[in-house]
Amino acid sequence: MKLYDDLVTRYNAIPLVSLGQSPPDLRAHVTDGALSGLFTVLGQEEAKIRKELAARSTDLLKRVFGG
Repeated sequence: MKLYDDLVTRYNAIPLVSLGQSPPDLRAHVTDGALSGLFTVLGQEEAKIRKELAARSTDLLKRVFGG
């Protein structure tokens, strides 16, 4: 993160480039992307569980729900 902050600082030091804009929040961008991917995968698994009877009896589901 320090390297990114240093890069943004140097970029903003270039005359007429930054125009007072704040740099994008790298941590928020990465976190949003990771959460989006996680919920996409969860949605796909939920759809599969609802559609396929065999998907309802995986080892993981048995451990979670005690089946």
